Amino acid sequence: MASRTRNPDWEEDLELKDDLKLYVQRNLSQSEILDLMKVHYPMYAWSLRTPSRRLQHFGIKFINYAIDVEDVKRAVVKEMDGPGRLLGYRALHKKIRELHGLNVPRNLVYNVMADVNPKGLEERGGVGQPKRARRKTAFTSTVRILMFCLSLHKHVLFQAVSFSPLFHWSSCLYYIRNVVFLLGI
Repeated sequence: MASRTRNPDWEEDLELKDDLKLYVQRNLSQSEILDLMKVHYPMYAWSLRTPSRRLQHFGIKFINYAIDVEDVKRAVVKEMDGPGRLLGYRALHKKIRELHGLNVPRNLVYNVMADVNPKGLEERGGVGQPKRARRKTAFTSTVRILMFCLSLHKHVLFQAVSFSPLFHWSSCLYYIRNVVFLLGI
């Protein structure tokens, strides 16, 4: 029976496995991993799908759901006691991935942070809260804008335009050089 891969030597390459683990812990994207693999391992065939097949072969996952919550708690407590106590949950998640080698979901890190130090979330300035409130309606205005276009051709145009998010004065732009005055009434 013919071999299914062109060069099956990569299956026993422990150095390749360690490098893949390192790149996954750094949370690099698959295209970044592919670029690094093409440089460091040119002896193997690489395509866009190859890194995910090799990661699957070695049993490496970007997010490991089988990690015990107590391990994550220990890592979060260690970081909260040190200089990382004011880190946001995204930065702390990255630090836990890289320094502690725990590829856990980000929401788990946030939940553990809330359990370990609930006052710390308030000190950080509303971690997990949106930075600004979402807009409920589109912008509308009752103000009419009077627009005067003075062109160098000594023509004067006057146009009343409703102010909207797509406000434009393209009607005046057919002259090459013009000056636009806007008056809110």
